[in-house]
Amino acid sequence: MHSKRLEIPQHVLAAFQLEGKGVAVGAPWDYGLRFRRVVVSPAAETAAWSGKVRERIAGQSASLRVSRPVRATDGRLVVGGFAANEFGEGAPAARIDEAIAAALVFDELLDGIEAPSAPSRPNPWATADRTVWAGERITGDRVVAHLDFLSCCLFDGTNPPMLSALVPSLDLRPKGFTAALVIVDGLLADAIDAKVLQRWELVPNLRALARKAFDYREASQLLDDSNVRSDFVRVAQLLSD
Repeated sequence: MHSKRLEIPQHVLAAFQLEGKGVAVGAPWDYGLRFRRVVVSPAAETAAWSGKVRERIAGQSASLRVSRPVRATDGRLVVGGFAANEFGEGAPAARIDEAIAAALVFDELLDGIEAPSAPSRPNPWATADRTVWAGERITGDRVVAHLDFLSCCLFDGTNPPMLSALVPSLDLRPKGFTAALVIVDGLLADAIDAKVLQRWELVPNLRALARKAFDYREASQLLDDSNVRSDFVRVAQLLSD
């Protein structure tokens, strides 16, 4: 629940040269406050890494727009536990094949970029990421994967999709894993047909990566809800066919 309004200290707003009350925005922007073309939100532990990476890759592809970080007047990416980013129009949508294509572009943009430092405090997503990949030897080139690409991939009409945030893997993962996560998330949401794996079979090791993506989602989700459990059972069957 995010019914309580986010409070951003005045010194943080001043550092980013912002003023006013701001307008609440949703999950793709980490439930921050929008000040015209800038969103201020609580900074994740990887916020500084994410900002530097997005500065590097923004504008590098016509197929994927990337939200740039907004630096404070003294150059900092994080001030008082908050980060600022350029706002972009759009919202997540059930345009899964387009999101898969964007995820493959993301792989190329991240080529050669090192993974962030491991989080200082355990969290279920990092724990699941580490556990699922322990001892795994899927071959191929490796890049930092985006663990929540579909939720951060925003569509606005016919414009190229926009990536609002980065949720990085703990280590380098095989290229195609981000796309595989998009496929699994689309299947779990029943937003894509089962032939999606056939349409994208040219992606190396796609079925193995999709099974790994499924294992990651299963390990990081709370399966107390019977509807959620049934979705996992359904997708597990699809991936085993």
